[in-house]
Amino acid sequence: MTTTVVRKIYDFNKAVVDASVDTARTVAGAVGDGFTNAFHIFRDTGATVVGQAQSATERTVDQASTSAKQVVGQARSAGERTMNQASKGVKEVTGQARAQGERANEQLDRVTERTAERAIDAVDPSPSSGTPYEQWSKAELYERAQELEIDGRSGMSKQQLIEALRSA
Repeated sequence: MTTTVVRKIYDFNKAVVDASVDTARTVAGAVGDGFTNAFHIFRDTGATVVGQAQSATERTVDQASTSAKQVVGQARSAGERTMNQASKGVKEVTGQARAQGERANEQLDRVTERTAERAIDAVDPSPSSGTPYEQWSKAELYERAQELEIDGRSGMSKQQLIEALRSA
């Protein structure tokens, strides 16, 4: 073996290792971004709910204080108004917390889906999973059949490869 061939093999192996490291770095970054986004969503949602609960509590306390200062004859009426306000506050906070939770879940779903797509795209250079097999080249289909170890792939037509991949 000549030194040139050995050098080419070395260069090829180095390129493969560099590409693998770059891909791993990209995947790690995508996953890290997803976790960071999820953390921010949870933090912001929690802060919003706490603020809303504090506001509702302050309104309820203010109403109770005002009612307590009223004359004895109006105490029962003031107590009922306070209970109604507290009930409304609880319902309001509950509704707002539920809405915030739903928005957070929707955002998390989008972040998770984007993170998964970026991770898959970073690792798999072949057509995306959303691309129909009919749009793949025969070489791409054959390569996928090799990955799945489908028997008889070398003699299959493009249509036969598609059918074999779908039933694998």
